[in-house]
Amino acid sequence: MDGLNAFLTPTLGAGGVVLLVVLMVLRGTLVPRSTVDMMREDKNQQVELWKALAEGRQQFIDIQQAQLDMLLGTAQTTERVLDAVSEAARINRGGGGRALDQAPEG
Repeated sequence: MDGLNAFLTPTLGAGGVVLLVVLMVLRGTLVPRSTVDMMREDKNQQVELWKALAEGRQQFIDIQQAQLDMLLGTAQTTERVLDAVSEAARINRGGGGRALDQAPEG
C-alpha cells in the first residue's frame, strides 16, 4: 500500500486521492468491510439453503426409485400370471376343462 500512496500522492495530490476514494466508493469498487461481510454471509446462507434443498431432493428421488422398483416387480409378476392364464386358455379351447392338468409348469 505504501507504493500506491507514494505513486498517487505526488501525482494527484491529497485532494485527488480523497476524490479518488470517494469516486471508488460511489462506483462500488471500494466498499466497507461490514458490507462485504454481510454480503458474504448472505451468500453462505443461500449456499446452505441450496445444499439442504439438494439433499431433500435426493432423498425424494431415492424414495421414488424404491417405489418404482417395487412396482416393476409387481408388473413382472402380473405379466407372468397373464401369460400363464392366456396359455391355459389357449390349451383349454375345446379341451373340456383339462387345460390346468396339461399346462406346462414353469
